[in-house]
This record gives sequence, structure tokens and C-alpha cells, in this order.
Amino acid sequence: MLADFYRRHEKYAAVLCFAGGILYDSLTLGRIDRLVDNLALLAYLLALGGLIVLMGRLQTGQAHHPRLLQYQWLYPLAIQFLLGSLFSAYAVFYFQSVSLTRTAVFFGLIVLLLLANEWLKGRLTSLPLLMAMYCFALFSFFIFFVPVLLHTMNRWTFALGVALCGSALLGVLGAIFLRAPDRAGLKPCGLAGGGVLVLLLLFYWANWIPPVPLALRSGGIYHRAEKQGTRYRLEMVRPPRHLFWKKSEEVFYLRPGDRAYCFTAVFAPTELHTTLFHQWQRYDKKQGEWVQTDRMSYPVSGGREGGYRGFTYKQALALGDWRVDVENPEGQLLGRIAFRVEEAGSRKLEFISLER
Repeated sequence: MLADFYRRHEKYAAVLCFAGGILYDSLTLGRIDRLVDNLALLAYLLALGGLIVLMGRLQTGQAHHPRLLQYQWLYPLAIQFLLGSLFSAYAVFYFQSVSLTRTAVFFGLIVLLLLANEWLKGRLTSLPLLMAMYCFALFSFFIFFVPVLLHTMNRWTFALGVALCGSALLGVLGAIFLRAPDRAGLKPCGLAGGGVLVLLLLFYWANWIPPVPLALRSGGIYHRAEKQGTRYRLEMVRPPRHLFWKKSEEVFYLRPGDRAYCFTAVFAPTELHTTLFHQWQRYDKKQGEWVQTDRMSYPVSGGREGGYRGFTYKQALALGDWRVDVENPEGQLLGRIAFRVEEAGSRKLEFISLER
């Protein structure tokens, strides 16, 4: 009866399962460091791997149980639901860490996979495609789950995440093909999964991977910043009335002796300890490129919902265009704060105070 209902509505089933995964995650997901959410995603990955193994063994003639054969029409729908759940979760988590620079490429891939339900419809029985999708799903999970679990973030935690991803891929391939009477599909499946893993490693080398689980909550340029107890007091030039929503200075009016303060609030998971860097850069018109003038650091201890706060400052500013890149120790970009330095001259500056 259920199979008859499916056949009558088959053209809608894949889309509904994919959308169901998205809706479920949007209603249930919390913070990236919440253990329950991460265990749920890990369970999705295990279930997805099990379904891929089951489909692989069916296609290689290793599964003959009547029950397995009776419900094999259901397996691609379950896979679509799990992919929808995983990629919607990744879209939420990675959006918080992505900046409008090269890291947007990786986030764009997640969104593309999330929206490709019509393209994937009817193709989720292809083992090479499933191995490629599974590799992307594993990689996207482990590179933020390992730092959350170990409370630190560096090249070694990334390498461990990659190793776990590769081990899971080998485990799935072994479960399908180790005792298969026909191993003709092993090479294309291995190439698909391995090829995606190599591509993602190239993304990391090119700094195209967002620095999850870190996320820039807010940041800006100010004339003054100081810590007062548990709060930070910031001073900025009062914006024009028609720009009343501005909370930082996009044009820094320079007077003799002024410093420019860059204040940022960065979310990090509970108990994660790392260092953040403010890379101050000035645009050199003669060279036609951005030139680094300073790279300053401050420590981060995670857990605060609004982000761990800190600031650096720069004196002896040249007139022109400036920007501050907020980076982790590996040089991955969390965000970029751009501003322009102009002479205050005879301009009368009126200041306002903000608390963060």
C-alpha cells in the first residue's frame, strides 16, 4: 500500500524529503558547540553511511534478504532526507563564519548542494555520486566538530578532521567492495570520494574554507576603546541623522595624535582557547595593492553568545583607504572591516559612547 502511494506521488517525494530535512534542522538546531546537535549530525552521517553501504551491497549482489529488496525504493528518499538535514545544518553554521571574500566559495558549494534537489532527483542510486556527496558531508562536519571536542583550533585539529573523513570513506568502500563478487565499481567510487577530498584540501590551502567554529559577531573602527569591568566602552563620531543606524566609523577623521581602534566580538565554542589576529592594511595607490602595516593579536576564550571581545589600535595613520582583516592563527579570514582615513581639519567632531 505504501509502495503504491509512493508510485502515484513519486515526482514529489524527493523534493519533500529534502525539504523535510531542511525544515527539521531549522526548527531544532542550536549553537555549533551544543553537544546534542553535534551528536545528531554524527548520527545522520552514520545513518547515511549505512544506507550507502546497503545500496552498494544491493547493487553488487551481496544483499538478498526479501525485506531489503522490498523496501529498496525507500532508500534514496531516506538518503535525500539525510542530505537535506546535513547540508541545511552546515548552511546555518558556515554562514556565521563566512566572509564576503574567498571563503564564500565553500559556503556557495553548500548552498548549491542544498538547492540541487531537482538535479539530484533520480541520481541518488549512483554510488560514485553518493561517495562524492558523503565525502563533502564528512569533511564539513569533522573540521568543526574536532575543534569543538578538543577545545582548540589549529592545523593539527584540521588534519585530524581530514583523517577521520578519509577513514570513514575507506570504511564505507571496504564494507561495499571487500567481499563483492564484482569490484568494477570500486575505482570510480574511490576516485569520486578521493577527488572531492583533494579538492577540499586545495580549498583549505587557498584559504577558501570558513574558519568554523569561530564566527565574527560584530566589529568596527572607533576613536577610543577601553575595558571597564566586564563591559567595553567605545567612542565614535556621531553619524549624520540619516545614517542613525551606524555603529562604527566608516570614515575616520584624523586629528594630531589620534589612534584608530579596531574592536571585534568573535564567537567561539565553550572552553575553546585560541588567538585572533588583526591584520592592518593600507591601500598603496602606487603599487595598486594592499600593504600590511601591522599584525596584532589577542587571546580568545569561548562561550559568550555575543562573542569574545577585544581590540587593537593603530597610530601614525596615513590618509587613504584602510582595512583590518580578522584572522585565526592559520590565516583563515573571519571578517574584514574597511574604513577610510581623512583629515579632520577644521571639522568639529561630536562623539558618542557605546557599550559592548
